[in-house]
Amino acid sequence: MPKRPRIRFRGQKEANQEVGNILGNVIKRRYYIVMGFVLVIAVIFAVRLFVLQISKKDFYNAKLEQYQTNTFQVDALRGEIVDRNYTKLAYNENVVCATYYSVNNMKDKEIDAIVKFLMSHVNVDISDVTKREKKDYLIMKDKDFAASLITDKERKALAKDENGDKKIYNLQIKRMTDDIVNQHLSDNDIKYYKLFYAIKRCTSGSTILLEGISVEEASVIGENSDLLRGVRVTSDWKRNYAFGTNFKQVLGNVTTKKQGLPATTKTELLALDYNNDSRVGTSGLETEYENILSGDSSTYQLSYNKDGSPIIKKKAAGSNGLNLQLTIDSELQEKVGQYIENELKSHAGEHWNNHIYCILMRPKTGEVIAMAGKERQKDGQIIDYAAGNYLNAYAVGSSFKPATLYTCFKNHVINANHYEVDDSNGLKVKGTPTKYSHNKVGWGSINEVTALAYSSNVYMMKIIIKLGGANYVYNGPLRLKKDAYKLLRNGAGELGLGVKSGIDIPNESLGYRGKGTTPGNILDFSIGQYDTYTNMQLATYTSTLANMGVKVRPHLLKSTYTVDSEGNNITQDKVKTTVIDDVSSEKTAFEQIKKGMQAVTSWGTMKSVFAGLPYDMAGKSGTAQVFVSQTRSVPNHMIITYGPTSNPQIVCTVIVEQQDNNNSAPGLARFAVDEYFKKYGYGDSAKVD
Repeated sequence: MPKRPRIRFRGQKEANQEVGNILGNVIKRRYYIVMGFVLVIAVIFAVRLFVLQISKKDFYNAKLEQYQTNTFQVDALRGEIVDRNYTKLAYNENVVCATYYSVNNMKDKEIDAIVKFLMSHVNVDISDVTKREKKDYLIMKDKDFAASLITDKERKALAKDENGDKKIYNLQIKRMTDDIVNQHLSDNDIKYYKLFYAIKRCTSGSTILLEGISVEEASVIGENSDLLRGVRVTSDWKRNYAFGTNFKQVLGNVTTKKQGLPATTKTELLALDYNNDSRVGTSGLETEYENILSGDSSTYQLSYNKDGSPIIKKKAAGSNGLNLQLTIDSELQEKVGQYIENELKSHAGEHWNNHIYCILMRPKTGEVIAMAGKERQKDGQIIDYAAGNYLNAYAVGSSFKPATLYTCFKNHVINANHYEVDDSNGLKVKGTPTKYSHNKVGWGSINEVTALAYSSNVYMMKIIIKLGGANYVYNGPLRLKKDAYKLLRNGAGELGLGVKSGIDIPNESLGYRGKGTTPGNILDFSIGQYDTYTNMQLATYTSTLANMGVKVRPHLLKSTYTVDSEGNNITQDKVKTTVIDDVSSEKTAFEQIKKGMQAVTSWGTMKSVFAGLPYDMAGKSGTAQVFVSQTRSVPNHMIITYGPTSNPQIVCTVIVEQQDNNNSAPGLARFAVDEYFKKYGYGDSAKVD
């Protein structure tokens, strides 16, 4: 009998079991997926970790070191400045310093300990602390007191201001009078906060805390280096000047590390890789030749150990600046300067005689051998003012007359041996006072040579009237072409007057140019009573006359040099003579002017100045009337001279400001020229170095 098939009934139990099996399979599948994903991520991380720790270990170690280090620069030793005979004028003095190198995460408590230690063991000089810095120190010392300087009303009003905190700070500074600062801040407070503030703000690189410490003080710092984290004894330099204030304005100034870059040129200097605290020239030759004197700074790497203390390593060695050899002879400079000082002292009673200047210059090369000047201040003290030779301008009187002759020759107004009458009638233009030469009787009919020899005003005025296209008629009207001014200024400029000389020093003055265009103005112009000129322009002008029309650029730099290991001076570059204009084609003009200037010293107005000397000079004096009131004038005195006339080796120009009695100019000119020839010789025996 066949088996009967088993009949299975699907109940709730079976249904639940089937659902459970399906869910388990889903969970198991998802589990494997998740585990696979985790495994893939783990492999990726393992590979990445391998790359970081093994394959690129050196790269990331270098990156880590870079982030934990910074670099800073140390100024190179600045080049020295010497005179033509290598006598030092500006030099570097070595100083021992306490320098702080930034420490990572330095706490105020540790800074406090370092500062107090230094104050008790080292002299802290506070002479250079400014009034403004003292106010900042007071705010640091007593915040509550500083806050009391602002009213609640002001504080509430400024609370809504975006720059409220800054304005509150500025008000605090403004309200701190000197008395308040002196009352609340002792010398010890100033010492403390000077050091504390310097350390606190030095978050990278280094800063000099103390300059010029003694050997004993340096030893104390060195012996306690564990207590003075970041503080090291270092060697540095400061700029000194051998002759003090004499010639100092010409040499210029250099900032200190504290002063750093001047605000006016900071952006430009930072672009040239200077640091904020770099020392740079700010005036005179120090700034003119900054790129030569400064050299290349050394670069140091500052890193840190585990406790944040600095580790300093030299990264790149710098190079010292080049030295400057000037054209100046410091011995002659001193002698001429002393002579000028004595003259000012002897005229102490003359209220307006406050400046005297003198320049010695070689006409063929433009080398300035001496450039002396002195100033009498309001309190009677006499100070050096050599810079006044190119900064201050004066009416130069009759020393301008060779320029008038040159202009008239050039424009074909006169030829050689041109005669005009200078007599007791003077020169009379309708409606104006009569103009005379200094000798009202006159010299009769004279040519250009005699006109220079006797300094005839009338002669110069009559030829300038011709330059203006007019004919002179006694007591008649005078109408001149306006371009006469331009012609005369152009002529004077070609010789060196009324234009900058181009001397290698900043801020040379141009002088004043008169604005009037009346006939009377140009008559005054022709005799040096209108425009004003510096003594450096006079020296350039006189050199052009000595060179028969070749205008040479004056200069103070002679050469640059280094010093080898044996102390020998090794010249690097020599300054070459620069001709800036050449009008020597006007040969007749210069020949006649030379004859006239020789006549001035041999039988004219300067015949006694160089009498009895073995060398001959050509020259021209000048007297410019300067009115100090409507009825009173006090004259400027000038002398321009060069010699020996056959082969000019030296030019001397003198300006004496407003002196009534015992004119100092002739004696000064003779003294300066004589001292030069005593030292350097003349003629065939002259020294050329």
